[in-house]
Amino acid sequence: SEHFEIAWHGLAERCTIIRNRRRQGLLANMVTAIRLVCADRETVIVTLDADDALIGDDVLLRLATEYDRGADVTVGSMLRTDKAADYPVRFDHPRERRGGNVWQHLRSFRKRLFDAIPDDALRLDGEYIDLANDWAYMLPIVEMARNPVHIAEALYLHEPSATGRDPAGKLQREEVVARIVAKAPAEAVSVAAGADGKGRKR
Repeated sequence: SEHFEIAWHGLAERCTIIRNRRRQGLLANMVTAIRLVCADRETVIVTLDADDALIGDDVLLRLATEYDRGADVTVGSMLRTDKAADYPVRFDHPRERRGGNVWQHLRSFRKRLFDAIPDDALRLDGEYIDLANDWAYMLPIVEMARNPVHIAEALYLHEPSATGRDPAGKLQREEVVARIVAKAPAEAVSVAAGADGKGRKR
C-alpha cells in the first residue's frame, strides 16, 4: 500500500485509490471497480498484478493501436521470472482447449464485455472465485468478444505466486480451473457486439 501512496502523488487526479474495510478478494474488487466505479462501457480495462511489471514505455500505446484497429479484447504476452514458457493462444472454443491460454498476461478488454458476464459465472459455491480468477472472467469475455487479438511480443513481466509453486497449491488451483472450464460457455450478446447488434456465435 505504501507503493501506491507514493505513486498516487505523481498521478494526481488521474488516479483513484479505493480501500476496503475488509478483504473481499481480487475478483470481488474487480466487479466493484469495473461494474460500479467505471462508468463508460467502452473503457479499455487493463489488469496488472501489484508484484508484476509492464515491459517498456510503449505498452499502453501498443494496446491502443489494437483497439483503434477494432480489438475488443487482447491477450499476451508475458515473460515469467521462474522459467521460460510460451503460451500459444486459441480463441476458438477455449473451454475445449484447457482455456486456450486466454488467461495469460497481459489481459485487456472493453468494460462492456466484463459487464455482460453473468454473475454466477464468476462464483463457485456462492462466493467470488479467488484462485484462478483470471480464468473465470477471461473465458466468458473471449467467448463473447467479436475481435479478440493475441499480442505475440512480451509486454509483461510476471512473478508467479508462491501458492502456485507448491504441490498442494497447484492441486487446489487445478481443481478450481476444472470447475471453471466445466461451466457453460458464454453466449455472444448484443451488448458485446457494438452498434450493429450482431453477436459472434461459437
